[in-house]
Formats: sequence, structure tokens, C-alpha cells
Amino acid sequence: MPTALNPIEEEEEELISLVLNMVSSFWRGVVGLGLFALAHAAFSAAQHRSYMRLTEKENETLPIDIVLQTLLAFVLAIYGIVHISGEFKDMDASSELKNKTFDTLRNHPSFYMFSHRGRVLFCSPNREVSTIPNAQALPNPLQLRKLEHLH
Repeated sequence: MPTALNPIEEEEEELISLVLNMVSSFWRGVVGLGLFALAHAAFSAAQHRSYMRLTEKENETLPIDIVLQTLLAFVLAIYGIVHISGEFKDMDASSELKNKTFDTLRNHPSFYMFSHRGRVLFCSPNREVSTIPNAQALPNPLQLRKLEHLH
């Protein structure tokens, strides 16, 4: 049963929530700034290349300011993305699996299926399909008969 928080604790939780939202929006701004700087560097590189074609000096490299802007913008964008993404998980699964028992490792409840044809296949031969509980779950209930006449 959840306990009611007093007004001071509620204010503290609201303040923490607000600070976390501000931090998240700060790093989103850093990513946006980095992506904008990358786009600007790409535009500058394209403009420099077209200028070099006009002056027929196509074999020159990019100026150092465009290269530095590209590298700095890339680092800025990656740094912001790493802060937005949250906690990293370990690469090896042993850290997550050490708390599980052997019985729960292969337990996948989402794959359980109870509406299958096994109840029709393994019912007694004198029992009718219509007497099976939940017969409406079967799309086309068939009566299975022994195929003794084929022997």
C-alpha cells in the first residue's frame, strides 16, 4: 500500500523532476547545436569545393577551420547523445543473469498458449468435441476417429 507523502517530500519530488527535465533538455540542446554545426561545416565544405572548382585548384585540401569545426561538432553531438541515452548495460549477460535461477532462465510466459488443438487430439474417443470446455475457441471443431480401416 503506497504511503502518502507530506508536502515537503512532494515539493522535493517535483523539484527533482523539474531538474531532470531541465538537464535532459540541456543535453538535447547540445545535440541540436552539434548537429547544426555539422550541417554548417558540410555546407562550408561544399561551398569551398565549388570555389576550388571555379578557380581550377581542385587538388587542395579543406581549410583547417572547416576540419576543426567538423570534428568539434561531431564530438559535441556524440557527447550529448551519450548523456541523453542513459545508463549503459554490460556487454556480457552474466551480470543480469546472476540473480536468476536456472528454472526462470527459460521461462517465457508470453509464449504460453492454452488454446491449441491438443485438447481435441488427446481427448477420450467416446467424448464429443462439443463437451470440451471452451469449444468456441476452436475455429472448426473436428471429431477425430480412429483410422483402423486403413490397416
